[in-house]
Amino acid sequence: MNLKKVTVGIIASALAMSATCFANYETPATADTEYGEQTTTAQTSAQQGYETTTTTAAQTWETTTTTTWATTTTEPYVPDTPTSSPTTVKLVVSEVKDKQFTAKINIDSDRIISNASISVGYDDSLIEFVKCETNDEAGGMAVDNAFAGKFVYNYVNAEGTDFDGDYATIYFKVADEHLTSTVLYITVTSLDDNNLNAISNQAENGIVKYQDSVPADIDKENYREINIDYSEEPIRPEDMGLSEISDVTVENGEVLIFEDGKFRTLRVGQTKIEVTYEDGSVGHFLITVDEPQQELAESSSEEKSDSSSKAAKPAKTDKNSSMPIVIAVLCVICAGVIITEYFMITKPGNGKRSEPDEEENSDEEED
Repeated sequence: MNLKKVTVGIIASALAMSATCFANYETPATADTEYGEQTTTAQTSAQQGYETTTTTAAQTWETTTTTTWATTTTEPYVPDTPTSSPTTVKLVVSEVKDKQFTAKINIDSDRIISNASISVGYDDSLIEFVKCETNDEAGGMAVDNAFAGKFVYNYVNAEGTDFDGDYATIYFKVADEHLTSTVLYITVTSLDDNNLNAISNQAENGIVKYQDSVPADIDKENYREINIDYSEEPIRPEDMGLSEISDVTVENGEVLIFEDGKFRTLRVGQTKIEVTYEDGSVGHFLITVDEPQQELAESSSEEKSDSSSKAAKPAKTDKNSSMPIVIAVLCVICAGVIITEYFMITKPGNGKRSEPDEEENSDEEED
């Protein structure tokens, strides 16, 4: 046998095996293809007479690309526009002449008005409703009604109107001659534009001042009289029949004062006061401060007790003053007893008296 050939074959086999063991399989040779495919090739070499084996593995990856685009929305710039001012609905009250005056419903708006419902409240014990006249310049149709201290005005205009001014005139007359002032309260129930959208509004009440009822020198008849009892404790206006008071002016501060929202009585007497209410009206009152009823009852009871004690006083007896009288009475009684016994002893024909006489006669005979 050829020993050299065997030795060379063994050495070649050993080298081939070592090359195979130390080969780097984690880093294959790659080739890029046109369509993104990658090919991995592993090669193994043998020396001296051994066949070279080449293994090629083809692997294809599908590449997926996702692209996200950010969307930016740009809104057009719109400048702020001032809103329209609220519509003013107010009552314009005239002066009182010959106990009559008017109150006009005035509307000032910068929008088209299609309908409105407005009510006016008043004290029907002070003033009376006479009539209502609508303004033709406002157009549309108006309906009014008055009952139990309330006047209702309804306005409808299908085409709408931009009229600013007096929509209606209400006539009143004074019912109470003692009226100084009163308030007409206006309420806007509804106010819509031509699209039937509500129109923002603000209402202004009206004040009636009856100057003829406030002469320079007010007579006592024009004052309402209020009687109260003197008290060291403060008196609330509600206890005197006064409510919703804003201010009080007292004429005589020595009788009555008003402080901290309450009245204080200082002494018994009379004073005039002027009351200003929260609604702006004014009232005049004559306050009479009387003695407290309880003190009067106590004083009357004390007087009765004093008079009864004075009437019963002579019947009372004093021991020191009655002692001589008792002694005198006893002396009289004793004297009467002695005298009675004396007469009984010295009475003739008494048996007791005869015995001594017989003894005397016997003594004389013996002699």
